[in-house]
Amino acid sequence: MKIIIFGGTGRVGRVILDRALNDNHIVTIFVGNVSKLTVRKENLRIFQGDVFNSQSVRDAIRGQDAIVSALGPDNSGSVNDTLAVAMRNIVNAARDTEVSKLVTIANSGILQLSPRELRLDSPNYPQYLKKSSREFMDAFEILKASELDWVVVCPPFMSFSEGNQSYRVSADFLPENGEKISIQDVAEFAYKQLFTSEYTQKRVGIATNLERTRKVKFPILKYV
Repeated sequence: MKIIIFGGTGRVGRVILDRALNDNHIVTIFVGNVSKLTVRKENLRIFQGDVFNSQSVRDAIRGQDAIVSALGPDNSGSVNDTLAVAMRNIVNAARDTEVSKLVTIANSGILQLSPRELRLDSPNYPQYLKKSSREFMDAFEILKASELDWVVVCPPFMSFSEGNQSYRVSADFLPENGEKISIQDVAEFAYKQLFTSEYTQKRVGIATNLERTRKVKFPILKYV
């Protein structure tokens, strides 16, 4: 399979990149700054471009079989639409080049708390996460309006603890009492979605199994 990854130098994206390369897929990584890329393999292709340039994104996606977006929101505090602009360019390019499969990473704020309420709109949702969650939501709205074969993987807090593929998933909702998940398990689940249609056009909440949560101390937490 030919896979292009946006955000492949980030935490989740890098694990997906390594996984796809090790499975001998032909992987293109879309990067703005090549110096951030340390891996070099025969089946790795590097496309240097600007995700905010629609033509650049279209050129990179043309000829691919699937797309992974592990892009994160802008953290400068001054820009609120970076993910939306990037997602619009990716969606339009995918449509124009007839690449239908798209797996992307967001966060659990865009999942439903109830059938009528998003987690990010809850009074109990952490205030410091609302901006990034709203950016993910804006990007999701663009994706949802498309006819692509998309999946959005939505983790809560992410840990650098070792993954063990012991996790729970739930369409559109976070699994009950889901508080954390390892980066490796998020990446593994997202990678598997490239080869299945089980969660087509769904947001998927993912969290560590409850038994695992009780037994393991997660030393470093990071929100996506």
